Formats: sequence, structure tokens, C-alpha cells
Amino acid sequence: MLILNGQLDARPGELVAMLLDGVSRAQGHDAVTAQSPAFGAPVRLRWKDGAYGAVATLAMTDKPGWYPLSVAITGQTVARDRIHVVPSERPSFTVTVPSSVARPGGPVALRFDDLYPGEQGTDFTVRSSALPRPARLVRDKLFDFYNPRAYSVQPELKSDLADGTYTFELYGPHGHRIAEQRLAVRASWPGDPDYLGKAYGPDFNEPRRYPDSGHGHDVRVRLGGKVVVWWHDVYPDPGEETRLTATSPAFTQVLHLKRDDTKSADGDDPRYFNTATIRAGLKPGRYPVTVVAHHGRVKKTGYLTVTAR
Repeated sequence: MLILNGQLDARPGELVAMLLDGVSRAQGHDAVTAQSPAFGAPVRLRWKDGAYGAVATLAMTDKPGWYPLSVAITGQTVARDRIHVVPSERPSFTVTVPSSVARPGGPVALRFDDLYPGEQGTDFTVRSSALPRPARLVRDKLFDFYNPRAYSVQPELKSDLADGTYTFELYGPHGHRIAEQRLAVRASWPGDPDYLGKAYGPDFNEPRRYPDSGHGHDVRVRLGGKVVVWWHDVYPDPGEETRLTATSPAFTQVLHLKRDDTKSADGDDPRYFNTATIRAGLKPGRYPVTVVAHHGRVKKTGYLTVTAR
């Protein structure tokens, strides 16, 4: 029995997989060949894993239509089938995302289909201000096994991208620019199906207190003193730990919050903290502390009471 894969709606230059099942190696005598006008030359099937098989390349000069295929053992035909060839397609560069909207920090699929007469070279790179670095495309056998000139890569977008439309440029060997595509990127907001943010805080405690002893929403701290600022988020955005800040007119500077990766954080929602210093020249009073998260979509404010002593 002859089993074919890739033989229907195949473009010139694509691959066709052939498997001759039910023939022993003794019967085949290692002299199994396939012939078709769609191939440039006879193809020898080799014994592997209990059957004779081969992967043949359709000639780039094939015209659209149906081509006969025969398989012979020592010159005697034992199986027949047909190959359907369709017209060639111009090279295409695509930029896609797994959901309906591209999100900061999310994956993006960059694919280049270069199967066309006269095209050559295998060194392709995509550049974009939306990517952390240039992305080199590689032969993609999983996405399209039967296309020997299908290239792809799936990098992640920068996690701190602002909403907007970004250009992705495809370059070939020697830096030759081949094509470009544009992609709209927008962070998810409350109400979007994929919005997962569930943040709470800021909370505070004194530096000398144990982190799990409880955090207050309105604490008292003296002029020139210190206070620990806490922020919790059940589903932080990708890269959130590198850009979370707490700001207050009572602080000596903007406070960059860092992820708490200590043992005491085990079992808790992802949490972020840092210690702020209170300005010494303030008037005693109640001061706001604001944390902005999720690319500006979440903004929460807590209050500190600053005392003279």
C-alpha cells in the first residue's frame, strides 16, 4: 500500500512524503523507486522503521495540474497514485498574534514564506522597535513541513510598550530589506476579556516590623523617618516588576518597588515592596501615596500621616 502526504494542492518546490507499506525488506531488495513527471528525477525509497519511504521535492518548473506517480520494485510497478500541483505564490511575510489584539509582553508569530522560483538565501531577520532585539527566522518544519522555504520565529513583544502601531521590517542576506508589516498593540483594560489584573494596595508598615505582621492603609510616620510600601497583584503584567513605582509628595524620591521573592512571600499573591524615606522639611499632615500599574490602567492611592515626632 502506498501512502502519500503533501501531494494535494502542492506548490512547485514543495515536498511530497511517500511510504510503501506492506513490503518487507527481502521483497524490496533495496531497489524501490518512485517516478513522476512532477519530480526532476526518479526517487529512491529507503528502508526505515519497517517500511520503505522517501521525501521528494516537486520541480520548481511544474505547471498546475495532475501528475501520475508510480512506485516500482526492481523495475516492476507495485503502486500508483497522483500528485496535484497548484500555481506558485509570491513570497509573503506575515505578523500575527494568538488573540484578536496584540498585548505588550505577549508572543508574536513572524513568518516568511519564500517558496517561489528564483528565491534563495536562508538568512532572514525581523527588526522592530516593538521587539527587545532583532529576531532571526529559522526553517519552520513544525508549521509547514512540506514547504522547504518556510521560516518563522515567535519572540515576545516588549513588556512596556505604549499603545500604538508598530512596524516590523524583514531583512534578507546582506541587510537587504524585503518587506514590512504593521501591528497594532494595545494593553488590555478592565472590561476586556483577557484583562486579569487584580491589584490592591498600597499598604504600609514600619521597617522594623515583620513583613507578615499586617500592613496598614493609614499609618503614622515621623518627619525624616522611613516606611515600607507594599503592593499586591494577583495577575501582574509581564515585566511589571521592572517598572512599578510609588510616588508621594512626602517621599524624598520616586520609590521603585521590587518583587518580594523571599520565603515569607510563599502562599501570598505576587507582592512588591520597598522602603521610602520621608522628607524632613514637610509640614505634618496626611499625604497621598500613589501606585500606577498595568501600563497605567490601574491607579490606587493610600495615605500616610506624617508627624513631627
